[in-house]
Amino acid sequence: MEKTYYLIEVHGGVEPYTRGPFKAEEERDAAAKSIHRKQRMDDSLFWADVDEEGGLIVGSYMAGFFWEEYEDNTD
Repeated sequence: MEKTYYLIEVHGGVEPYTRGPFKAEEERDAAAKSIHRKQRMDDSLFWADVDEEGGLIVGSYMAGFFWEEYEDNTD
């Protein structure tokens, strides 16, 4: 099994949606930045990996991950 990448988007803290699979971490992270720009204050976004053995690993993005995007758009 090939490693795959997902996003778990939570609207209003109660409605989860799965986005993906993405073939590469960079593709998933670019989608995360796009989704994050449209989110409201109560929304959340998590990354998820499914490894080669089918194991699920879920984590949160650090605030700095999205801060870089804002710095790039201030020119």
